[in-house]
Amino acid sequence: MDFPKIEQLVDLVSRSSISELELTQDGTRIRILKRSSAEAQPIPVRPASASSPQAPTPHHQDSPPPDATADLIVPAPMHGVFYRSAAPDEPPLVEVGATIEVGQKICIIEAMKTFIDIAAEAPGVVLAILADNGDEIAAGQALFRIGPAGSS
Repeated sequence: MDFPKIEQLVDLVSRSSISELELTQDGTRIRILKRSSAEAQPIPVRPASASSPQAPTPHHQDSPPPDATADLIVPAPMHGVFYRSAAPDEPPLVEVGATIEVGQKICIIEAMKTFIDIAAEAPGVVLAILADNGDEIAAGQALFRIGPAGSS
């Protein structure tokens, strides 16, 4: 087990907007959780039309929760390099127009030589892919626009 690498991952999680990181490598599983107050829980997916400076909290929302009527923006959970496929010689994980399910892998972010799978938080249809393969991305940067299931 590479303890300096684990320390780097803990530091990465503490500085990013993600609250959890789980990695499995060579049969070893590492899970890093960032604890925060109940009022400050991160919201992983936001409506595309949300332009107010105050982000809704899980306990209070001014607008109804995103459902079958609002497009969703999938933000980058951390700084890193965006990849659309699992390997250079493999097809992209999703394309515009693809229907996705909760938990489906939609991209990979490389951070500190570690590849992190990003899974869909909500079902729907991929309306736009907002980053190019190999782009360096920032935490919070919009990666995908997802429409309600059944839209295209």
